[in-house]
Amino acid sequence: MLNRDLIGSTRLPELHREYVTAQPFPHIVIDGLFDGVLLDGILREFDGVDRADWIFYDNANEVKFGTRPNAQLGPAAQAYFDTIHRGQFISFLSALTGIPGLVPDPMLRGGGLHEIPVGGQFKVHTDFTRHTDTLLDNRLVVITYLNKDWQPSYGGALELWTKEACVREVVPLFGRTIIFSQSTESLHGHPRPVATPDGRTRRSVAAYFYTNGRPDASPPERVGTKFLFPGKHTPRQRLARAARYIVPPILIDGVKMARRLTGQTP
Repeated sequence: MLNRDLIGSTRLPELHREYVTAQPFPHIVIDGLFDGVLLDGILREFDGVDRADWIFYDNANEVKFGTRPNAQLGPAAQAYFDTIHRGQFISFLSALTGIPGLVPDPMLRGGGLHEIPVGGQFKVHTDFTRHTDTLLDNRLVVITYLNKDWQPSYGGALELWTKEACVREVVPLFGRTIIFSQSTESLHGHPRPVATPDGRTRRSVAAYFYTNGRPDASPPERVGTKFLFPGKHTPRQRLARAARYIVPPILIDGVKMARRLTGQTP
């Protein structure tokens, strides 16, 4: 399931140098790290995930779907996460990043399957700093993209930022993995809305890794994301938020899932 040549010991010093010297913060982009047959299997499983296992985020800063912690995933997705949570891959991550004592999160809080519909986006932000259950420090994220024949004109490129500007764009191509450190400087997002001509969504899988403490200054404890340029709710979003208090949740979830499956903009 893993490209052994890429994670072999002879390549690690080179990959480590690339990682720690990357700008605007430590990261690396690797194509072909995981077997394409496995990733094809994950892609086929997206529409089979029970709707109760999805969370829909719809606000001024993000429009996206993500699976809940401990969601029931398909066999290919579970095989992917089992692989990256094993000791061999965690040892590779530690050697690549220079971060010892990495701890995986089988609950996949904040990770799992992610999907951005047409018109969806995720504005530039930093991620949560602590795991809400274990209180371990968030140190690293691994994201693998599942989008075949994706063109830059489709939007949805991952942007890596300083506080002033975008430094790098990563097109979310099928089989492309990005690994990057988590800190108050790790500003990232895909602020350009997804605009596929055929209604396809932007899909990926992600997992976070933690340590018990960190050598640098610990950021303030935060369980949510922090946006660089937070937006305000539109009238439609305010109306949708109000509707949650008067419409049965099962009806709202049904509409959201129907839109996800048909590729409509939420």
